[in-house]
Amino acid sequence: MTADDRLQIQEVIALHGHLCDAGAYDRFDLVFTSDLVVDTSDLGLAPVHLDDQHESRLAMYISVAHRKGPGDILGMHATNVVVREDGDGARAWSKGLTVNVDGAVASFVYADQLVRTTHGWRIRHRKVSPRRVPGGGPDLLITR
Repeated sequence: MTADDRLQIQEVIALHGHLCDAGAYDRFDLVFTSDLVVDTSDLGLAPVHLDDQHESRLAMYISVAHRKGPGDILGMHATNVVVREDGDGARAWSKGLTVNVDGAVASFVYADQLVRTTHGWRIRHRKVSPRRVPGGGPDLLITR
């Protein structure tokens, strides 16, 4: 994995927050694959299943994002990105922060599996885990 690959992966992760902040959910194809899986079970949210109106998991995810909208979130931020090669793909861990209009802040961890596509790196699987306990959080093995 080259330094350029790592930079592209970090930019894909950052772009997600910018697209969310702009309400540009229809551009999620710049971040995710069409067979995207988003695991939000640690947040207590049920998985999103395909229905007859959507041709891909990404299309369903975009539809859900449009229905939910930005809510009271002023900004979504990703930071502390760590990237590791994983066979032909990559794994990345990043910290997420959301800032609400009332000043409340939420912290979480993204654990992503990425693949290289003809359009660049894209996230195929994302697990979102909340950070609610100091020193706690998802078990990660980050080695060189």
